[in-house]
Amino acid sequence: MLYVPPVVVVLLVSLTVPCITKSPPGHLQPLGQHQPPLGQIASLDTIPSPEDFYHNHVLPARPVVLSGAARLSPAYHRWTDRYLNDQHADAVAEVDNSKKENTESHREPMRLDAFLQQYNQSEMYLLDRLPKTMMEEVYLPPCLSCGGFTRHLHDFRLWMSSGGTKSTFHMDNMENIICMYSGRKDWFLVDREVGRYTLHHHTDGTEDLAVDVERVDMYRYPGLRTIPWWSARIERGDCLYLPHGWLHYVQSYDRNVAVNVWWTPIPAFDYSDCSAREHQAPTRLSALELRPGEQIRYVIRVYLDEYGGRLPKDMVQAQVIYDEVVITDRVFKGLDTNRDGWLTVEEVNNLQVETIERLMPNKYLEAVMTFGRCEAYNNTATGVHTFTCANT
Repeated sequence: MLYVPPVVVVLLVSLTVPCITKSPPGHLQPLGQHQPPLGQIASLDTIPSPEDFYHNHVLPARPVVLSGAARLSPAYHRWTDRYLNDQHADAVAEVDNSKKENTESHREPMRLDAFLQQYNQSEMYLLDRLPKTMMEEVYLPPCLSCGGFTRHLHDFRLWMSSGGTKSTFHMDNMENIICMYSGRKDWFLVDREVGRYTLHHHTDGTEDLAVDVERVDMYRYPGLRTIPWWSARIERGDCLYLPHGWLHYVQSYDRNVAVNVWWTPIPAFDYSDCSAREHQAPTRLSALELRPGEQIRYVIRVYLDEYGGRLPKDMVQAQVIYDEVVITDRVFKGLDTNRDGWLTVEEVNNLQVETIERLMPNKYLEAVMTFGRCEAYNNTATGVHTFTCANT
């Protein structure tokens, strides 16, 4: 019998032991556990003028917490459950059956008094346009009072729950100020340029990442392993300005009531608008007009800009999509004012907003990606269509 020394046996066995690889930081953990934030979003104790707000925050796409800004609205002082039940019981809003946003959740309209009776003992999450009667008790943030912001207002939305809500990891193609009237929201924020790269390499044209924010799969989304991020916290009485294009994930705590103002990015600051509005009293949201046509104009214009300022009909119809073809033959005919079969930035800019809203009534494109389309198209093109992208 051949004698094998014990040390050799040990070596042979050790060679069969599989190599154990350590998982990437943050794998199967909540979003943000992979590394500490770069820092906290800056906070201001005074509300800037519209001009300062535009140049210091909107133009450079720099978020900011406006500490105490929500206290200016009557809603801050009034909106207890009892008050809402007494004064706004018959208001109707869409209510989600889950506090975690996902494609499978179901929404249905509900009276506010019915919601108030149930939401503290359920997963109910109210998120919808702010009912008209409640708009009377919310003021437009003063930093938006002039300069062109009010001509580009897109929506006013109410967010209400008993806390514990979790958003998707997504971005909006609109500017946003959200104000807290109860509770707290914590934000995971990724700046526009990093977000642009991340979305371009991980999505199919919507502005969501399909990542599970509570258990991030770092193998499926390797770009998130080292993604730099900023944190923000807004509590009762605070507002947060979030520029369009910033990826974000939001968690809420305690009884949570918030209202946000969405507006379409403005092309430039209108100084003449401010000179006519000096010493203006606070403006109730109910006194303002929403202009969804400006958002439609913006989305189409961004696409055209990426392709050099003009596109033929078939490409416009293929690129501007959101669950369905938005630019139908009838709509394109109304946009293509010179009837040459091509749509240009100049044509879109020269259209009256009323014309756009008449051509596309009840169309809301806030969840449509507004960058990277050209590069994405060329990456998948077969050679039949190739375009020079203006921003690459």
